[in-house]
Amino acid sequence: MWKKPHNWLIAAAALLVIVLLGLDVCHAVNPETGVRYAVAFKDRLIYIVFIVMSFIISDVTLLSAKKPFYQVFLAIVNAIVLLGFQIWVIVDFFTTKLQTGLKMSSVYTLSIGSVFPLVAAILLAVAVKFAADEGTAQRIAAAFEKRAGAPKN
Repeated sequence: MWKKPHNWLIAAAALLVIVLLGLDVCHAVNPETGVRYAVAFKDRLIYIVFIVMSFIISDVTLLSAKKPFYQVFLAIVNAIVLLGFQIWVIVDFFTTKLQTGLKMSSVYTLSIGSVFPLVAAILLAVAVKFAADEGTAQRIAAAFEKRAGAPKN
């Protein structure tokens, strides 16, 4: 299973997603006091739901290593989930109002972890290409074997 590059890419995407539980979505520093404020991914339930859902889909995708077209389907579904997650993060950042009445985007700045879902989706897109190529090669090989074993007229 680990000899195939698309499995490594799927695993890398899964690791990027699970690392988000320890990262911040956005942060701010009070210039007067030097106190750092942050909003972590684990602070919001919807972020945890996206992270767990994507991680589970990645695990199932890795377990289906013998069926490349099934992997393609699951990787595409996971990439769509991750793109939805990325859109949710951006929309949430620009529309959430703080208790002071200010929008979050006017006080906080996005952290590097906020683009991890997009990076993971890109990794999955590359994995889809590799898995689809492998699946096509397997089908062509099976067709040649079937044709070679068939009696000639």
